[in-house]
Amino acid sequence: MTPQAAHISGALGNQTMSTSLYPKYKKRISDSIDLLIKNQVTPWAFLNSGKPFRVKTFDQKQIAYEGIGFEGSPAHVFWSGYIEPFIEDIATAEIAEAAKEAAERNVDATLLLPEIKGLFQVGVRKVFVEMSNIDRRLRGKGLPENVTQRPVENEISSIMDFIDTHISAELKMWKPRPKFEVWYEQNKSLVWAIGTIVGVVGLYAKFK
Repeated sequence: MTPQAAHISGALGNQTMSTSLYPKYKKRISDSIDLLIKNQVTPWAFLNSGKPFRVKTFDQKQIAYEGIGFEGSPAHVFWSGYIEPFIEDIATAEIAEAAKEAAERNVDATLLLPEIKGLFQVGVRKVFVEMSNIDRRLRGKGLPENVTQRPVENEISSIMDFIDTHISAELKMWKPRPKFEVWYEQNKSLVWAIGTIVGVVGLYAKFK
């Protein structure tokens, strides 16, 4: 197992479930990251195949190469803010949805949102490790062992700073629901029953 893979495995193994929404967001974020890798990262592995290469940026501009190596323009495009907008879009949407659902379902957002951060720590690393692996294969022209693995800690740190900022903003705005409101949501049938009994007793007393 590579050091990068071990890091991902360790992060997953150390995560303990502390909120009821964690399994849902673990799947959502994992699926989104896997789809992002499939659609936006994996295609680059075939850049040296000799076939036309086509992929779109986040703002739908087309990147097109044919009969060209990875050195120069392709490598610059690959590592110069190409993947970040996709990750930022996923993170912004999932953080906002998690905060909203925490409020609706009476889940403590101060527990859920750090869980979301942990899930993105795993997902973001997975994206950039795969990019680094592809970069190495392309630069090595099929012999990756002949070239040094490109470090990706700076890219990971930059994206995690972005995620930290959004999570901090949501936590500052988050307020737990009033206890009475929570109790009422959990005991609607009891409130209805008590109301019915009081109404019946009132009618009985009126016509006695």
